[in-house]
Amino acid sequence: MLFNSLTFIVFNFILLLFFWSSKNLRVRQLVLLIGSLFFYGWYFWQALFILLFSILFNYFIAIQIEKHQSKKILIFGVALNLLSLSWFKYSSFIFENINSIFSYFGFNLFIPELNYWLPLGISFYTFQVIGYLVDVYRKDVKAEKSFLCFGVFKCFFAQLIAGPIVRAKDFLPQLKRVANFKPEDFHLGCYYVIAGLSIKIVIADTISQFVDFGFLTPEKLNFLNSWVTLYGFAFQILADFWGYSTIAIGVGYMYGIQLPLNFNNPYSSKSLREFWRKWHITLSFWLRDYLYISLGGNKSKHLRNLLLTMILGGLWHGSSWNFIFWGLGHGTWLVLERFISYKLPKNLFTNILNQIIVFHGVCLLWVFFRAQSFQSASNYFKSLIGSFSSSIKVSDTLLFQISLFIVFILTLGKSLTDKRFLSWSLKKQLGICITLILFILSYANAKLDFIYFVF
Repeated sequence: MLFNSLTFIVFNFILLLFFWSSKNLRVRQLVLLIGSLFFYGWYFWQALFILLFSILFNYFIAIQIEKHQSKKILIFGVALNLLSLSWFKYSSFIFENINSIFSYFGFNLFIPELNYWLPLGISFYTFQVIGYLVDVYRKDVKAEKSFLCFGVFKCFFAQLIAGPIVRAKDFLPQLKRVANFKPEDFHLGCYYVIAGLSIKIVIADTISQFVDFGFLTPEKLNFLNSWVTLYGFAFQILADFWGYSTIAIGVGYMYGIQLPLNFNNPYSSKSLREFWRKWHITLSFWLRDYLYISLGGNKSKHLRNLLLTMILGGLWHGSSWNFIFWGLGHGTWLVLERFISYKLPKNLFTNILNQIIVFHGVCLLWVFFRAQSFQSASNYFKSLIGSFSSSIKVSDTLLFQISLFIVFILTLGKSLTDKRFLSWSLKKQLGICITLILFILSYANAKLDFIYFVF
């Protein structure tokens, strides 16, 4: 079930009626759990068995970790979660590379290609529950004894598929109180949902057709076309993922649940370190707290730890060497930032200069992220330094969509990081919401799946 569908709107409306019609805590938790399982199973019901097993296993393993304070039980729990993720996401990639290695040395070893589905959201809910197990072991939270409460934490439908990745210490307390219906939070949630849908449908889904053409046929692009297409993908992936996260946060508000911020104008960053504090914020903090620190953090070999964290973070996004190179590029850049001290005076000029450098560096690394193979990435890099002549002109529609998104970021971007919408006059609220809805209806035919559904 997609957020950008009429089915979801009807589903969410019905679930809201059931949720707010009762003031019994267990009933509300049951409504959210059943609704979340229904939401997840709507897309591919067989994946429900994987999700349910994950809920049951991690519920009991967390209790055992707390009871025995055993690192061995923690390692077992984390390992089984990673094994499940690795089987569905990386086994085909691993076997394919084993075949290639043996073939290179003249051996005819053949491991058959595995054909199976990737459970939606498995990367996100696996990382979320691993963080929970580690928090229980570190005594940052207590193991949740209520199966209902834990089940909702594990699969709350608003953020189940693509985040934000929530922390048990922030999320579980919200499930244990009978919240009163607050019209202002519901009002704010509606705005977030409308704004998120407009970002996704009007910007991301419209830009995607030009990006797809450019990356499939880079040889047809000249210097200008290739750069504009690359800018297009940079804004497409921001709009797609920011749109999803904004909808998720909005849906959370409707149920009296506050989800963490996941994006905060990342392309305005003046360093890559700042970029990762503003891009996919919950994943960045997860990698820091549960991977980087576990590897030793700043205590020993911090540069190695940083590089390895980003490589594994890249691999988390997909089973491809391109994602490894993407993570390696970000890791190397972050390591270099530790060595290079910026001694330029801080003023408007240097701030803008740093923003331009960081934005274009991130864009260049996006080539590895978007291209289907290393060869495709190589071809696209060639187009970025190619000739100025081409029979294909830069699309006016693509330029317009990029410009429209920039205007949106500058005018309404900040309103999606806080509650300032509630301080606006009713006239301004209605005017903006009606305008966004009209844009959504105008571009409704461009509706596509969310990019991060495949991660």
